[in-house]
Amino acid sequence: MCARELSRDARRRHPAVTRRDEERIRDILGACDRLAQIAARGRSVYDGDWVVRDAANYNLTVIGEALDRLSAEFIARHRNLPVRQAKSLRNKLAHEYFVADPDILWATITQDVPALAAKIAAIRGSAGQ
Repeated sequence: MCARELSRDARRRHPAVTRRDEERIRDILGACDRLAQIAARGRSVYDGDWVVRDAANYNLTVIGEALDRLSAEFIARHRNLPVRQAKSLRNKLAHEYFVADPDILWATITQDVPALAAKIAAIRGSAGQ
């Protein structure tokens, strides 16, 4: 199945194909959780298994895309979220994957992602979601 067919199928099932901030928050937290599981496996597993690296890169891309697609109102209320940085990383992974530095990606996975997860969880908790 090609991407065009996937998009067409999604539009048929969900005519608006719009996603609310709550859904994007769930996507971000889910990706953060999966990255925590990858981090728990350790750097040697990350370095030695391309499937693990690809999974990590995919989840970093999900985070960047979901943060970038949060509503302007949400972003204005939560200016401490690293939207610009996450979008930049997402673009680098999608378009310049061949120059991605594994040390920087590992630091992002083990340091920045847990910090982001804590911020998002706090926002979600304060909103009663």
